[in-house]
Parts: sequence; C-alpha cells; structure tokens
Amino acid sequence: MNRQVENLLKQLVKRNPQIKAVAVVNFEGILISSLSLQGANESSFGAMSAALLGLGEHALREIQGGELREIYVRGEEMMLVIVGIGDVGVIAITVDADAPLGVILMEVRRTANALNKVLSQKQDLSDILGSDLSILEEFSFKDIIGEEE
Repeated sequence: MNRQVENLLKQLVKRNPQIKAVAVVNFEGILISSLSLQGANESSFGAMSAALLGLGEHALREIQGGELREIYVRGEEMMLVIVGIGDVGVIAITVDADAPLGVILMEVRRTANALNKVLSQKQDLSDILGSDLSILEEFSFKDIIGEEE
C-alpha cells in the first residue's frame, strides 16, 4: 500500500513540476507519505495540515457552508493547498504563489480520488508484517495495556 501511495505522489509531481512538496496525512495529523519536504519538520507539517482541515470543517459547519472540499493558504512566495481524501485524511501540496492553480487542482483532486481508493482498502496483517507472523506468537493484549500477569 505504501508503495502505491508513493507512486501516486511521484506521478503527481512528475505531471506538475510546479509542485514543490506533497504530503499525505491522516486526520490525526500522522504523516503517511511525503515527497520533497526538505527543511520542513514532516511531523509538524502533517499535524498542521490536518488541523487546518479540521478548522475549515468547523468554520463551514458554523455558517452551514456544506462539506469542506479544499483549503488554500497563499503567502508571498508559496501557497499551501489541502484537499480531503475521503474519510482517510488529506493531501497537502506546496506550490509557488503564482503557479497555475486550476490545472494543479484538477490533478490534485484526481490524485486524492486515487489515494482514497488505495487508503480505504482493508489491509491484511501479513501485508504490514510480511508472511512471517512469528513476531506475534508471544504477544498478548496485556502487553498493549501494560498489565502484568
């Protein structure tokens, strides 16, 4: 799954060289995948992107503005665009402030739809841990909650 996400992000950037950085973040602000976030704290970037989406949703609810689709933050040099990915998270991109936004948005929306399909799939535990599940043999629920036997 992570490989699929990474490939979708690479294709997006390849088709749109104006995109400087791209990140996929879940609603808790945890970074799923990113490209070209050099110099940025990926964890902070992810958390802030998810927080912006949450604030936008609350603001729209307050004014009965319907479902949030996108958020744009334009600075003098760069612009941040955040697009929701269904029920799984957001895709956040950075572009030059004067980039042609219409074409980029069309591509980002298309990528968000593809990411939604990939990230919404149920995953088998062996997809995450590989075929050798021996790591789980001596693991118990008590290990998770920290109770001693």
